[in-house]
Amino acid sequence: MTSKKIIEEIISRGLSLDIYDVGETIEGLASKLGKRPDEILKLNSNENFFVPLELLRDVLRQVIEECDPRIYPRDEYRFLRRSISNFIGVPEECVVIGAGSDQLIELISRIFLRDGDDALSIEPTFSIYERCIRVQGATYKGILLKDDFSLDVESMLSAVTPRTRIIFLCSPNNPTANNLKREDILGLAEKFEGPVAIDETYADFAGTTLSDAAQDFSNLIIFRTFSKTFGLAGLRVGYAIANKRLARIIEERFQMPYSVSMIALRAAAKMLELWDEVAEAINAIRRERANLIEALKNIRGVRVFPSETNFVLFQVDRDSTSVYKSLMERGIIIRNIGRVLKFDNCLRVTVAPSHMMERFIRDLREIMHGAQ
Repeated sequence: MTSKKIIEEIISRGLSLDIYDVGETIEGLASKLGKRPDEILKLNSNENFFVPLELLRDVLRQVIEECDPRIYPRDEYRFLRRSISNFIGVPEECVVIGAGSDQLIELISRIFLRDGDDALSIEPTFSIYERCIRVQGATYKGILLKDDFSLDVESMLSAVTPRTRIIFLCSPNNPTANNLKREDILGLAEKFEGPVAIDETYADFAGTTLSDAAQDFSNLIIFRTFSKTFGLAGLRVGYAIANKRLARIIEERFQMPYSVSMIALRAAAKMLELWDEVAEAINAIRRERANLIEALKNIRGVRVFPSETNFVLFQVDRDSTSVYKSLMERGIIIRNIGRVLKFDNCLRVTVAPSHMMERFIRDLREIMHGAQ
């Protein structure tokens, strides 16, 4: 095969993959609407606006003063691993650090999957699992959640074949915002011979975790991130938890050296030391989430679903795309989800501080009532 054919083969394979749509940006929408960037509400990516920005900037200033960017980060990895160990309550040998949970999800897919394999996940869920699976040339199988958004363990186990190499789950799940039952996940891990990888990106908002079980199950892998809870989405740092043997192999044999910057590693460690402030932000999110759900319930034509995350899923009684576009025209970016199981016209909105939520609710109410 010539090099040209190889390139064309890769391009063809890439074109068969869906593009991960990050949505409209603040600067992009502001330019289109002729508004200032600070007039745009970005409520589509579940970022944490409750951790004070000045606190984060203070942390970064401290980190910049401490860093020598001429040196590769090594001690920083060890220090953050030890800090995570103390914070989560697992041995530090069980922790693998990566450039956000997405990079670790991609890494695990690369380790376990080859052409001809298949992998299972739930539907609907975070699209990055399917993307990572298909990049490896494996087949993605999405198993529908039950109508109450719970895990259908029997259907998932029935879908397992000799080619099934890994199962990805998200709990609490995106976009359904609910926590999957611990007994369902562990029951699946007991019966499936391969790894069961749990994405706990939103776990702190639900107050639950399976990290304690990772030491007892040889096939459990838990992904966690500093992007949501700690407000460090822009720094890209996360970690995986697994039993000591598996974690060591992943860390020493498969993970690239220096995959996370010195600044991100030091900032993450400092945020763990500021847990009291972060916990206050989590409590504020939970309070504002309850207020948002109640406000959505009071808008005619809106059905809102329970949430254990920092976002809320809701359904409208008209075309969700038109509602999404109408909000965009007003400078408000949310996520147009569309169909979720039997529920058509669903949208997802990030829980944000009250002044942002008040504007969102006001404009949504005007759009919904004005369209009737």
